[in-house]
Amino acid sequence: MTTYRPKGALARAVYDKVHNDQYLDGYDMKLWYEMPKPLAKRFQTKFIDFKEPDNITMEWLDKAKFKSSNLWVQVWHIVARLFLGIFMTQTDVNGLLKRGSMFILSEQQFMELLRAGGFRIDQLGDAFDMLDIGAGDGEVTTRLAQAVFRLGPENMPMRVFTTETSWTMRERLQKRHFTVIDKITDVQQIDLIACLNVLDRCADPHQILSDIHATLSPRGRAVFALVLPYSHYVEMNTSHMPIKPLLPHWPHSQRVPFEEEATVFFEQLEEAGFRVEAWTKAPYLCEGDLRQSFYWLIDIVAVVSKK
Repeated sequence: MTTYRPKGALARAVYDKVHNDQYLDGYDMKLWYEMPKPLAKRFQTKFIDFKEPDNITMEWLDKAKFKSSNLWVQVWHIVARLFLGIFMTQTDVNGLLKRGSMFILSEQQFMELLRAGGFRIDQLGDAFDMLDIGAGDGEVTTRLAQAVFRLGPENMPMRVFTTETSWTMRERLQKRHFTVIDKITDVQQIDLIACLNVLDRCADPHQILSDIHATLSPRGRAVFALVLPYSHYVEMNTSHMPIKPLLPHWPHSQRVPFEEEATVFFEQLEEAGFRVEAWTKAPYLCEGDLRQSFYWLIDIVAVVSKK
């Protein structure tokens, strides 16, 4: 029997979304956090296994499902993206439409990972400075800042700096009362620096690593996230290629096993002057659209210190 598909683009989209969301409902989300194979001992002993989504993660997923079910908003987004994409980047469009928010770890998961990475806010002085590089709309920045706030003493002063190339996202960050700066090196002696899913989207990842190392305070920590399998794309230049890729095997080699790529990533961090203190595997979640409720890639998230 031929599988029935409704006529009309909108009806087909809704039909496909129902089937895609049925697949999501049956998906084993524990796979997001499991390592396919262990890494070398010196890295594997630093692995933090979250095992499955916590309550905050599930709440975020429920909200994403609810937002994607608003048919007319999703149709409006499709039309607006087609028009605005003629003269704006996709990131600018997302910022203007307030769509496509991301999620990596919950506040509790960030707290656990930071603790495992030796992050001790009581050793950092009377005030705390945090920098999030490429902060987007500030959703992940807010979760990380809340995790730090819970780890610190009551009423501890905290400043949150952010960088972002998209003008629409910069406006959203300012509305959250984050201080938006132009360059990483505009600040110094930062206690916690986040660089989450930026190293594979910037023109010069090695320069960013160098700037982070110079900006991080001696007792501070940096948090890196990188999507694996590694693939580099630069939105802001015409070639969409980096000056030099972060991982040297890209793009001229065949698919590298996940655990091998994770090891190469950690070795690159070590070459840049960092020490891997703790790391985990987690989903890089994005709000969905008319096709399905949410999307995901797989992140390696690492807490590092300066050597």
